[in-house]
Amino acid sequence: MLNDLAAFSNAIMSTRMDAEWSYDRKVGRYRNEKGQFLSKKAVGAIVDGRISKLEQQLKSFTEKLVNGSITLDQWQGSVREAIKIAHIQVATIGYGGKAEMGRSEYGRIGQRLRSEYTYLQGFVRISAPMAMARIGLYAQSVRGSYWQGTEMKEQQRGFSMMRRVLDNQAVHCQDCIGYAARGIVSIGSLPMPGVRCECGARCKCSVVYYRGQAQVVPV
Repeated sequence: MLNDLAAFSNAIMSTRMDAEWSYDRKVGRYRNEKGQFLSKKAVGAIVDGRISKLEQQLKSFTEKLVNGSITLDQWQGSVREAIKIAHIQVATIGYGGKAEMGRSEYGRIGQRLRSEYTYLQGFVRISAPMAMARIGLYAQSVRGSYWQGTEMKEQQRGFSMMRRVLDNQAVHCQDCIGYAARGIVSIGSLPMPGVRCECGARCKCSVVYYRGQAQVVPV
């Protein structure tokens, strides 16, 4: 388990992984200097930690807006910058580090950010209490960029199939249960966790990828 999130984040965002951490392209996993893999659970904890940090930032900005410490323009600028950094970082974690990222990958993150910025404009039309309640969900939506980065990398590695997996420690909506019940399907046949489900940004589903072809269902 990784103990120092900041150190790992710095390595991830470097153009080269440092001596302690590296990304193994063949297996799509992170390794430490001893060759030991970083578990998927540990990667998930890193993403959760980054989202938690963002949530604290966004709530702090929103509290300052509510009490008049900052203007609406200052709030929007601060929130935009904070979510931009977080989306890029978690997508980069999913993709295997900054050295693996190219123009196309950053372009897809940019598309996602533009939709997030549009959603941000809606905050000017809601009450202060509602804004405080929603801003936490806004931070949770960053998790989608991790799955987007992961999907891009797995497709590049030759995986063409996906399966949605339920977290046995979470309560899932009927949408997610239905997605998981579909089993192994072509990538793109099912939405990423947190998309088109009642769970929304709080979705705890994950995705497993496979090589091969989708089964043909007789008609």
